[in-house]
Amino acid sequence: MGNESINKVSLPLSQLRILSSLLLLSLLILPLAPWVFGDSSKDADVRAQAIALFAKALAVSDLRAPGSPPFEMRGTITVEQEKHRPAISGTYLLEWASPEKWREEITFPNYIHIRVGGKGQYWQSRTTQYEILPVLQLYEGLDFLKTLHIFSRPPAIAGLKEVKLHQKKDHGAKLDCVTLKDKGQNYCFDSASGMLVSVPWSQSEFSNFISFNGKYFSGSIRVNAPQSPAVTLSVNSISPLAATDDGDFQPPENSTAWPACDDPDNLPVVKSQAMPVYPMEEKMARREGAAFLYMVIGADGRLSNLAVLAAPDRGLAQSAFTAVAQWQYTPEACAGKPVPVEALTYVLYNLE
Repeated sequence: MGNESINKVSLPLSQLRILSSLLLLSLLILPLAPWVFGDSSKDADVRAQAIALFAKALAVSDLRAPGSPPFEMRGTITVEQEKHRPAISGTYLLEWASPEKWREEITFPNYIHIRVGGKGQYWQSRTTQYEILPVLQLYEGLDFLKTLHIFSRPPAIAGLKEVKLHQKKDHGAKLDCVTLKDKGQNYCFDSASGMLVSVPWSQSEFSNFISFNGKYFSGSIRVNAPQSPAVTLSVNSISPLAATDDGDFQPPENSTAWPACDDPDNLPVVKSQAMPVYPMEEKMARREGAAFLYMVIGADGRLSNLAVLAAPDRGLAQSAFTAVAQWQYTPEACAGKPVPVEALTYVLYNLE
């Protein structure tokens, strides 16, 4: 392919979870030893410190842990546009009574998305057949709790080949960062509060934290993706849940049921990929950019409901579709059982 390159980055999107319980480790945060890059003699200590950072962030930010008081969260969603076009605005509402009783609504002009939680599952309805790109991106940011939950468990960290720690400053704030080398992932936490503030691998940034019931939730969740408008959730309020109508927690009309996992074992991981072919016409015309695709990763790791949501042109869209349709995943698992999830992936075409 000469100097041309096609970069494929998978962004797994799992369902919004209601996390069940915090590990006892989150209450026993280990004192941090001096930060080191780690060698064989210090590896166990480095891993213990990394687990403690994830556990502390989960403990201070999980508003939906079992036994937490009911609450209502309201926010504004902003989708930035290019070429000085006005941003698109939407609304976000979460009414949470318990891990098995909650309702989430996302609305944009001519679009509405509803999820209602129940025991071991949730029901979902939406205006479109496939999920729209801004909502998939939004869930990338909202699912940070699931990531914290997974890596606050010792087995998840123990299974990694290399874990490193470092510190840095951002706008005057001191950050403690964990790099999971074999996954190519880097997480940074505010040293003072313990809150997760950035996840570069998923382009998510967290700031303007709001206090509620002794915990803190990001008042601004911004998700950036290559060649796509940034999506930001600005939380306007978090308040005790007032009296609600029981009808709000009934399955929406024409909804579909999805498994809800309080304790996911792992995120979906690509285990085999077909390389997209850069179409000759697009190369000659020097057309570049990202093709974004919606898909469902089945319990068997195979893909279904594949659809191109955005692409620079038809040729690159077809190239991405043909390649991704052949991909296979190690599926997300809950208590050792694989479960289907909706997902977003993109293929980046770059001639440089």
